[in-house]
Amino acid sequence: MNNYILGIIFGIGSISEGRLIFRHKNRYFLEQIQILCKNEIYEQKNKSNIQYVLKTRYFDIEELKTIGWTDRNASVRYLPKLDNYRNFMRAYIELHSSLDYSTRYRSKNKKEKYKALRLRIYGNKELINSINSAFHTDAGVKLKSPQIIHNNKTAYIAYTSLGEIETIFTYIKGCPCSKEFWEDIYNKLDKPVII
Repeated sequence: MNNYILGIIFGIGSISEGRLIFRHKNRYFLEQIQILCKNEIYEQKNKSNIQYVLKTRYFDIEELKTIGWTDRNASVRYLPKLDNYRNFMRAYIELHSSLDYSTRYRSKNKKEKYKALRLRIYGNKELINSINSAFHTDAGVKLKSPQIIHNNKTAYIAYTSLGEIETIFTYIKGCPCSKEFWEDIYNKLDKPVII
């Protein structure tokens, strides 16, 4: 198992009946797990949306716990103990981030508005603190102040500097990867500001 797969396991894996269950709206991530375990992927309706599900006993849950894995809904989560986070982060960012446009102002009087790129990364607040530190150490971006979301368990960090956003994507770039995710990223990086 490589660190990209580990990023998927940390990103969307949960335990039920002694096995790991993966659910996501993008089948690609489950297909990466399926390569190893050969289990079937099936569709499930979630409200009005379709999500894909894969259940497997292929992975040793106790062994995953020794490197820091916890169920995705656990109260406290941290990064696994790895020598290098690049591939792990690529999977996690593909699963739990958004690159969108936020409103900015050219002057203090807030009359001239424009939209510029913003990268937000979501997760358990301790996990987000760990990701924040890892990006600071490994990619050289500034530490951010995590923003706690309503449930007091989830948080996000936001990068609004185009230079830092590009640095993060350069750092995590590699294969395997979600082509759909990266096409969207490159399209937005080609147009970082909307006037």
